[in-house]
Amino acid sequence: MTLALFPLGAIALWQTNEVVTATIQLSEEIVLSETERAAANERRLLERGRGAAEGLAALLGPVADDAAQCSDMMARFVSRQDTFVFAGFIDRTGMMECASNGVTFDFADDPSFARALEQEGQIFEVNLSGVATGESVVIISNPVKIEGRFAGFVSLSLPHEAANPLIAGDSGFDHVTINRSGRVLFSTNDLSSAGQLLPANVAPTDFIQRDGDTFIARAIDGRERLFAISSIIPDEVVVVGSWPTGRSIDSIGTLPVWVPLLFPILMWFAGLAVAFLGLHRLVIRHIYALRSAMRRFALGERDEPKLQFVDPPAEFEVLETSFNRMVQSLVRAERQAEQDLDEKTILLREIHHRVKNNLQLIASIMNMHARAAKTPETRALLSQLQQRVRGLATVHQTMNTNSDETSIDARKLIQRLVNELIPMANGLKRKIQTTTDVASVQLGQDQAVTLSMLAAEALTNAVKYIDAPMDDVLTLEITLEELGERMLRFTITNTVGAGSNESPALMESSGIGTRLIRAFVAQLDGEEDREVSDTHFKYVVTFPRADAEPAVPRPWAQQTAAS
Repeated sequence: MTLALFPLGAIALWQTNEVVTATIQLSEEIVLSETERAAANERRLLERGRGAAEGLAALLGPVADDAAQCSDMMARFVSRQDTFVFAGFIDRTGMMECASNGVTFDFADDPSFARALEQEGQIFEVNLSGVATGESVVIISNPVKIEGRFAGFVSLSLPHEAANPLIAGDSGFDHVTINRSGRVLFSTNDLSSAGQLLPANVAPTDFIQRDGDTFIARAIDGRERLFAISSIIPDEVVVVGSWPTGRSIDSIGTLPVWVPLLFPILMWFAGLAVAFLGLHRLVIRHIYALRSAMRRFALGERDEPKLQFVDPPAEFEVLETSFNRMVQSLVRAERQAEQDLDEKTILLREIHHRVKNNLQLIASIMNMHARAAKTPETRALLSQLQQRVRGLATVHQTMNTNSDETSIDARKLIQRLVNELIPMANGLKRKIQTTTDVASVQLGQDQAVTLSMLAAEALTNAVKYIDAPMDDVLTLEITLEELGERMLRFTITNTVGAGSNESPALMESSGIGTRLIRAFVAQLDGEEDREVSDTHFKYVVTFPRADAEPAVPRPWAQQTAAS
């Protein structure tokens, strides 16, 4: 319906625009015609003065230097004319000694003379109190050239009283005649307030270039008017006519201009209302229901995923069926994915558990061989191997308890290593007092395995060489702290000193542990440091923390052999 009414509305708008345009053009033509009519009267008056000034300028050459003869000629000219009240000659210095009334006057400081001297052409000025006559006059000045050289100006004065009967017009129409400098020469109103009839947004000096132009603007007095410009003397004098806009618009009829626009606008709104109601009934309410069902499904609601429209069109019935099938497929896929994930999690835990059990079994077998060994060196070697195997078992036990995560907590890992390895060492020496201060740092599985092996070797060496006087307590401190810029620092500190009753053979090292530790430090991209004093030995490793992302691990045994 809206589309059907659109051509009618467009035609109505086009017709209204044509009527308004024609009305404005008619008003502009009326104002321009009235302005030209007023300009015709003033044009005859100014042309007469312009011709008289040119004639006097041509006849002035022989008597220009004789003030008496010149004044006599000017007086005879004024006496034979009923239009002009004064005639005179002003030389180029501004001195007027030739005048129709015999008065001598110096115009050197007069602004109008300065403008005429600058232009050296015919000009038109106004003076509400003439210097020579004392009357309100329009002054017409024409340049005088004697033997081709500029000698001065012939000046004629035209009284405003002679012009008033010619410019009196209709009470609704006003016009203002101005010169190229923007000074008012004639007006239907009082000259002192005639400038209020000019447009406020146009400079008076710009009217000379706008001959025949019509426009609507707000006058200086604040009223909106229709203006028209007509030239009287080309490039010198123009007349600006104006008419209040209310009068020009009211002249087209009794109805306002916006009345023809009312019908298409109302029809347009009616069409929009009908279209909206129909669209809401057939489409929008079903789209709202679909959006609500999609939002519930996206938020995790799976109890009532079924979508059901109320009295839908055929297209939405197909959409309803497709949506319900899609939801059912997604729900089945989600359930299958959850089931697969649970199975994989259980399988991964079972793998870690079996690996841990196998490593513990190997450690137990090593323990049996160590007990059956004949020499202390063999027992010590098997004990070190047993500790390394238990360290690996501890890593797999930690992964088993956190199989749903890709990272391992360093605090739990190192604490389990301490709990596994220190009790074994207590059987070889006196009671060891152990202190741990490990930060809870999440490590990737590869880095966690390497750190666990490093910690196991370092703990083994620390327990191996821990010592103290018989009256002192054996102490062992393990710390892991975070430094700036993702750096970690692992430290093991143990007591040293004379007083151990253990066999010297147990204190000897084959060098394998040291090589392993250096390989693990290199694998961590870290740096190691040792500090030895009379009472303590401190081993420090500083290394960067790697991102906890799954990666293909390189067997530590291969890296050890390569290093």
